[in-house]
Amino acid sequence: MLNRRPLFLPAALFGALIPARFAALFAALIPALIPPISAALFAVLLHAPAHAQANPAKPSGQPYTVEVWSDATFGPDGRLQTLQVADAAAQPAAFVERVKKQLASARIPPVLDSAGQPATFETGVRVQYLVTPADSGGTVRLTGMQIEPRPLRRYAASQPGGVPADTPLRVRVQCTVGADGKCPNPKVLSADGNYDALRRWAAASLQGWEFAPQRINGQPVPAEVEVELTLTIDNLKPADFRDPRKL
Repeated sequence: MLNRRPLFLPAALFGALIPARFAALFAALIPALIPPISAALFAVLLHAPAHAQANPAKPSGQPYTVEVWSDATFGPDGRLQTLQVADAAAQPAAFVERVKKQLASARIPPVLDSAGQPATFETGVRVQYLVTPADSGGTVRLTGMQIEPRPLRRYAASQPGGVPADTPLRVRVQCTVGADGKCPNPKVLSADGNYDALRRWAAASLQGWEFAPQRINGQPVPAEVEVELTLTIDNLKPADFRDPRKL
């Protein structure tokens, strides 16, 4: 089982083109501008029970995070020009319109081209919602917004041997998304335990991911991302029901 936990990516975005402090400021300001909505309304908008959208195995009543991806274009003045919610055709129209409304006033510091001039910037935008269920319906609050290349394809390498079963193992991996949208040289930043097989699995998995590269004035540019992967290997060994007194 492969999970990708929502992770704030400061995304250097092209070195000094966008100050690292911008991403944190952008993520911090937006939630304060958006009032929470009820969890019941959020569930209706998604045409499914709210708890089924993030992690079906999560106990009912526990807060959880839902993330929504979009493709955005920012103009030379840093204002949002276009926004397309990913897989919009598969989402309820009311939900898509709400996401667009929440992001309509988004603005970033102008991105500069190689000549140092303000440029048009195309990128993925990941919005995170914290869903807090309650007997009275609960709430859904927009808690974060990150600008980073949008994953188009996620891949999990074959399960490695030599790691414990039924134990979630987390790995943080960093890579540079190239102009072709691929990560040829992942670097493992940290990992649970001391399992070389786990680290190799994480690097091999991210090599199989594909992203929509960010673009400046229509030209794809490299961008650094960090991804946290969680590997849980199910224990398929059958239980021993023999009576030990008869062994």
